[in-house]
Amino acid sequence: MDSDRRIFKVHLTPQINIQELPVIESSMISKRNLSNAWLVACGDMLLLVGCRGSIVVSGVTFEVFRLDLSFEPALWFKVEKLEHWAIFISTDKRSQALSCMNPEIWGGRSNCIYCYNQESERWISLELGKPLQGDVFIFMGCDGKVQPMWVIPSMLSVCR
Repeated sequence: MDSDRRIFKVHLTPQINIQELPVIESSMISKRNLSNAWLVACGDMLLLVGCRGSIVVSGVTFEVFRLDLSFEPALWFKVEKLEHWAIFISTDKRSQALSCMNPEIWGGRSNCIYCYNQESERWISLELGKPLQGDVFIFMGCDGKVQPMWVIPSMLSVCR
């Protein structure tokens, strides 16, 4: 996804080719509506997680949209529940979001978005569709530090 929220797919064989995926524009995912947005894969779904504004404080909610490729061009649909998934986002919007299936296995909660609060040095969990409660202030931005990138090992395997 680029800065204009256009989606691209990359073909690696027979030669490298980048192609824009036709998606109907939606005001729901516009920069005006969601100033911060992350793409994340949850199983076979491609989701867009976003919030309004660059500050997460009490009362803020996150929204999630699923890209439906069964339509031509593709459409974004609002997701009301993450079911058995949890999503992890960074306060640096350049960092890739991660998903976790069945987070109850390690003591987490499904249908939640987790964000690390550097001030309190702990993870904040926000249930999808419910406003953040408590005295919390998290700034979403870009700092000067190099950000980690998570790589799935199968992404690096060579097809022969």
